[in-house]
Amino acid sequence: MERLYSLFPVLAPLTSFLLTYFFIPAIIRLSKAKRLFDPPGERKQHGLRISPLGGVAIFGGLLLSFVFFSAHLSNPALNSVLVALIVLFVTGIKDDLYPLSPIKKMLGQLIATGVIVVQGEIRLTSFYGLGGIWELPYAWSVLISLVFFLLIINSFNFIDGINGLSSGIGIVMSLTYSYWFWYSGDALFLLLALCIAGALLAFLRFNLFYAKIFMGDSGSMVLGFFAAMLTINFLKVNEQLPNEEMYFIHLAAMVYAFAILIIPAIDTLRVLFIRVVVKGRSPFVADRNHLHHALLDIGLQHWQATLWLVGTNLFFIA
Repeated sequence: MERLYSLFPVLAPLTSFLLTYFFIPAIIRLSKAKRLFDPPGERKQHGLRISPLGGVAIFGGLLLSFVFFSAHLSNPALNSVLVALIVLFVTGIKDDLYPLSPIKKMLGQLIATGVIVVQGEIRLTSFYGLGGIWELPYAWSVLISLVFFLLIINSFNFIDGINGLSSGIGIVMSLTYSYWFWYSGDALFLLLALCIAGALLAFLRFNLFYAKIFMGDSGSMVLGFFAAMLTINFLKVNEQLPNEEMYFIHLAAMVYAFAILIIPAIDTLRVLFIRVVVKGRSPFVADRNHLHHALLDIGLQHWQATLWLVGTNLFFIA
């Protein structure tokens, strides 16, 4: 049986890829039959009616694969993770089909993050020496973790404005973390990270060139949720390694995690600064101040802008 388990890091992402790959054409046909489209608009970067339900295929493919191949591994937080994911996924689907107000959307995100942080106990417990701060009191740990989850969830939602960008950054993020989970022997999160990468690779086939489907909020918010969760677990696992095996010493792990998330993080902070400080507007009012908009404005095509930003992400990780 141990021999079979050793194959799971290969079989899990392959299954996730295949499930997502075969789900997407069916979702595209359903969207056409039921007229479920993301219509073109002033801010939209497409001129055709395209299904926004790619997140359904990503969510289904990675979750089915992960649950099946991780059945032999136990983690007390898994039930909380599943509850949070379902809340976030339903919120995203509702927003994709019948747009929610920013307050209702944020409420769904807050419920999901509250479940994972408070009940699941997946939270930031230390600043690892940043600003001279180490162990965080419980109340501060919960509050900072909630803010962190919300920022990362919305940052992936923000960068999902051109073909392949969210999924490309998500692949880089999940494969990078999968290496460190393999290095530290964290089998559960290794499988999760690989399943995310497998599902996103399949989605990229239908989204990068001449997009046939979009990720939608149901995909980008779930991806942001996973990014935040993998980041917190990476910091936790690194800190628990013996000193002689610890690759990142304390604060260095936070710097490395920031490098992995640098594109969505910088884009979000930049956009919020422009909206709130420079223009004195609500942070929820959409605009064309994202990094990918700037690249499109200088003449790059979608795939070129995506490759530039993904390449920049890889540069900072290296």
